Amino acid sequence: MSDRGRSSWAAQVVLATATVEKTKALLAYSKIVAPFDGIVAQRLVNRGDLVQAPTASRTTPLFKVQRIDTIRVFFDVPEAEAPRVRVGDPVFVKPFGLDGTQFTGTVTRFAFRLDPETRNMRTEIDLPNPGERLYPGTYAEVSLEMDRRPNVLTIPASAVGADANGTFVYTVRGDHIERLPIQIGLSDNGRVEVAGGLPEEAAVVMTAKSAPPAGTAVQFSTVRDKS
Repeated sequence: MSDRGRSSWAAQVVLATATVEKTKALLAYSKIVAPFDGIVAQRLVNRGDLVQAPTASRTTPLFKVQRIDTIRVFFDVPEAEAPRVRVGDPVFVKPFGLDGTQFTGTVTRFAFRLDPETRNMRTEIDLPNPGERLYPGTYAEVSLEMDRRPNVLTIPASAVGADANGTFVYTVRGDHIERLPIQIGLSDNGRVEVAGGLPEEAAVVMTAKSAPPAGTAVQFSTVRDKS
């Protein structure tokens, strides 16, 4: 074979190789790969549609893909409670439409700022969803536990009175009513934490406003609060 024939044959091989690579590149455009595993939640293109590269005036996506093995829950904490939020605080999420089913998670992150209009702080939970029972866009009731204090003494909020001298309760000592100054801590769900001044086994009058005056002789029966 002459040098001219070898050169022509080599050029044809190079051209064929380039054609193959070009065809492979074009075929690759027919397969769309998401950067993560998920589910196609919305399809915005149909077979036969012309698909073009996005521009400043044309940014319509082809698909919307959602990863739902973990659901991000957004909720707002009021200003009065925001300083007490901590990453890792227990959270109970009860989605609407699941017959009261409750999911347990923890605070993952929060904004460290208040919304100037609502005076709330955006807080987020990354909630595991292995059974894929939770769907994006679902509304839910969120209960957040903050400043957990196990084994503290609490009494009904109605039992606590307050005046210029501080907070107090009425107790029964012997057969007489006695007014006892106390120090209180957190208050939540109708209960008040007693921080000091009240013995654990003291008999407390349930309602301070309607309690008899201190020194009144009484005959009482004990009510055990099961809450």
